[in-house]
Amino acid sequence: MAKIGNIGFIGVGKMGSALLEGVLRAGLAGPGETFISEVDQERRKAVCESSGVKAAGLLELVENCQVIVLCVKPQVVVPVLREIRSSVGSGKLILSVAAGVTTATIEAELGSGVPVVRSMPNIAATVGQSATAVSAGSAAGGEHLELAGRIFGSVGLVVQLPERLIDAVTGLSGSGPAYVFLFAEALVSGALKVGLPHDEARKLVVQTIKGASAMLEAQPDVHPAFLRDAVTTPGGTTVAALHELEKRGFRDAVISAVEAAAKRSQELGKG
Repeated sequence: MAKIGNIGFIGVGKMGSALLEGVLRAGLAGPGETFISEVDQERRKAVCESSGVKAAGLLELVENCQVIVLCVKPQVVVPVLREIRSSVGSGKLILSVAAGVTTATIEAELGSGVPVVRSMPNIAATVGQSATAVSAGSAAGGEHLELAGRIFGSVGLVVQLPERLIDAVTGLSGSGPAYVFLFAEALVSGALKVGLPHDEARKLVVQTIKGASAMLEAQPDVHPAFLRDAVTTPGGTTVAALHELEKRGFRDAVISAVEAAAKRSQELGKG
């Protein structure tokens, strides 16, 4: 696979580290072509030692890299941009994973003509199974989206969407793993309540979720309701369980969760 040139990661927390590892694993850049800037000294040292990449100050990183990945918290984005804007020009590509921060906000700080691609990956990037949406800013073209797709494709699935939908993606797949983990936790608790040992219950829950996901993936044109009906025998155990979930507002709770997370993403973007 063709390399992408020098790439710099500003922030190497869980997401930054996952993207860094994906890029190196996919051969998009080598350790000598990869720079990190990280305020946490212990984390910076650990990442450099484990991957062989170079640590750099913000300006040094920007000056040496064609692609700069912003992996900092939303409230830190603007201060970082103000520190690096003197070294950012139209020849650089800025990729942002900051929830709620619009491309317009980034462009306003860096100046017109700087290509910006906003993204929303999720924590499953740490195991190479992220669901990521990317959206181009006003100065970003198809080649920039293609490059972003290669980078985020190193850690999972990538889709291109208009930026107006990125907050919705945050509510769905950005926060989505937490919903699944909570559901898994509840399933394990239910299994314990009816007498299953913890270790076996956890294994069965993981495989049940994995199997259901595989069925959804294998039949992309089939509505989830059809698959649900295929498991639901009239008068059987599943219909009794589904009745309890519906009675207790399971569907409405999930819909409201996605809406709440999307709204919070919008709020973060407003500072």
